[in-house]
Amino acid sequence: MVFARTKIMIHEYCMEEKPVELVLNYSGPNPQLVISKYIELLKLVFKVSDSDIQEKIFNWERGEKEERFDIEFEVRKDMDKNTHIWVQGGVRGVVRPSEKYGKEGNARVRIRGAVRVEYPQDTFWQRSLIYEFFRVLYHKYIYADRFEKYMEECREMMRLFIDEMKAYLNLLRKTGL
Repeated sequence: MVFARTKIMIHEYCMEEKPVELVLNYSGPNPQLVISKYIELLKLVFKVSDSDIQEKIFNWERGEKEERFDIEFEVRKDMDKNTHIWVQGGVRGVVRPSEKYGKEGNARVRIRGAVRVEYPQDTFWQRSLIYEFFRVLYHKYIYADRFEKYMEECREMMRLFIDEMKAYLNLLRKTGL
């Protein structure tokens, strides 16, 4: 993790095809349960702790007929001294009372991820042309393989997260928990 006032950041989204954000839509019983599963899957799939997950937005509007929620999370998983996987996403939905299930509605699950490399630029040496020349050579010829490995790991974690969430949403739809 780089704590620097100024830095060069290389930000590359894990999913190469457009759009870079993966979205799942769910309609059925108890969509509010998706939130706790989302957090559980973030911890399980990305192998992070509670302290690595930041809740950026939490809106829950309770009305007489329905409840609306919008929750957004951000995860930072350190890979090495200068590199981390950045994941952002959330759940948005509507819940209404139901005679059959107690509650039903819909939810929209979103997630996107990127690999970020940060090189500090705080000192005179780090801002020099000679340092920049060697940093570029290092990044292009030595670090490139490791960066690709991190990109593939990020892609695999994103696919696993979406597959696990799809399985959970199908289970939720069938059982109505």
